[in-house]
Amino acid sequence: MCNTKISNHDIETIIDGLNDAINVCYTAPENPKEQGYPFATGYSRSAMKTAVENLQLLMNINAHYEMECG
Repeated sequence: MCNTKISNHDIETIIDGLNDAINVCYTAPENPKEQGYPFATGYSRSAMKTAVENLQLLMNINAHYEMECG
């Protein structure tokens, strides 16, 4: 299990999700009938929750790695 490593791809995926949420916040006011502030709020909340869950998972993987591999 000592070959488990957090990849840049894992972190890039989290960053991409947050960047998407930022873009939705910028563009939602321009399109109030299809998106608007309620859509941007829900989308951003979901992206932030997903980011937190994924970061916690990566922290758990890292902690497990450090316990087993020092």
